[in-house]
Amino acid sequence: MANRSEPQFLMTPDTDAIPSQPIDRETQTNRASLSVWRKIGGGSLSISLLVHAVLLAIGVVWIFQIIPDKKRDDVNFMPKGGGGGSPAANQVSQQKKRATMTSPNAPRLAAKGSTSSFTLPDPEPASAMSSVGSLGAGGLSGGLGGSGSGGGRGDGKGPGFGSGMGPGLGGGTGTMSPFGMIAPGAAGLVGTFYDLKQDPKRNPTALGKMTEWGELIPATRDIIHGFVSRGWNERSFESSYYRSPQKLYQTKIYMPHMSADDAPKAFQCEKEVSGSRWVAIYRGTVRPPHSGKFRFVGAGDDVVVVRFNNRNVFDYGYESATANVRLAWHIDQLTGKVEDREFEKARRDLAMPKPVTIYSYDAMPGGGKNALGGLGVGIEFEARDSTDYPIEILVSEVPGGSFFAYLMIEEIGVKYAKDATGSPILPVFRIDAGAPAAGAGPPYDVTSPASAPWKLVQGTRPGI
Repeated sequence: MANRSEPQFLMTPDTDAIPSQPIDRETQTNRASLSVWRKIGGGSLSISLLVHAVLLAIGVVWIFQIIPDKKRDDVNFMPKGGGGGSPAANQVSQQKKRATMTSPNAPRLAAKGSTSSFTLPDPEPASAMSSVGSLGAGGLSGGLGGSGSGGGRGDGKGPGFGSGMGPGLGGGTGTMSPFGMIAPGAAGLVGTFYDLKQDPKRNPTALGKMTEWGELIPATRDIIHGFVSRGWNERSFESSYYRSPQKLYQTKIYMPHMSADDAPKAFQCEKEVSGSRWVAIYRGTVRPPHSGKFRFVGAGDDVVVVRFNNRNVFDYGYESATANVRLAWHIDQLTGKVEDREFEKARRDLAMPKPVTIYSYDAMPGGGKNALGGLGVGIEFEARDSTDYPIEILVSEVPGGSFFAYLMIEEIGVKYAKDATGSPILPVFRIDAGAPAAGAGPPYDVTSPASAPWKLVQGTRPGI
């Protein structure tokens, strides 16, 4: 233990042993910063960041090497909603479309045999429409694609369009079907199709079991007569006969000479219904383009009957719905050239003037010209452009085979161009500005003021 009284010696550095070197302030600052960086672990952090940066760079290079470049999609100019079908069908439809647009023989709408001084201009190639012709196995006209019927490249339903105009089913050729458009909510008279041969459960009716023409023709006529003479109550048909689920929307009644099988095809029930003993009923509410006095002019194979403003005003075809009698081959009796008391008694309820005026045309189908003489002229009625009028039109085929239906409108007091036969060339009764379907039938006016379309009153429909 040291004696506290002994002097303590302090050790001092030997300054002579340390060489004298100058140290600048920058070096001192760097050493101080380095000391602080090391105290907080900066050295390890730098190494860690460097390692992670290297790993990240390696990972990015590796990812871009294993991910293949995205293949560019082929440009498809086919519309998405225009009918189903295969790629091969797409190619065929494009060829048809190009042929339609570049055809030098695009049809011109003109009245055959007319003495009028005007004609319509030649159509532009891009706007030319092909003829409807027969609806064929493809169904309604339109869809760009194969035999599918609608929304996309596969099967399904939906409005499509093709070389003609208006919505339709795929696989057809030409313009809108003469029986109407498919698109729900389209501006047109609502068409409903019934098969009188089957009940709602598709069991054969008494009429459906008949096979002899001499039996089934009067039986069919009797059913239609009961319908039109009892107020056109469609519920009686709905409860008794098969109804197609497909509605059509009609803007004009100009159905050229065709197969009677085309009607169930148009209403998409050809697998359930054959082309005989069927009925199509079109309903809506209309206004005339201007006030005046009018009358319907037309003919049907087999039935065309019209109720306007709750009154039967037209009925001329092979079979009469209002009188329940055959009209074909009775031209002389109808026109008053031959007196026939029995026939006069039978035709008492016929919703036509007495005697019946008939306009003949060279372009009428042979059967219609021979059996009916031409188009029958209906009862005169008045209509004002400020009033809404319910209208119902019924067309029907009875035994099967061929079918046609034409419904024109004549305004009293208007002078029309004449056919070679001397009969007036009348406008088709229509509620749009589109031309009727192409095919065999009487000429029609599309240019004079009298051909202005009637107006469809949207949101209203006669009750059933």
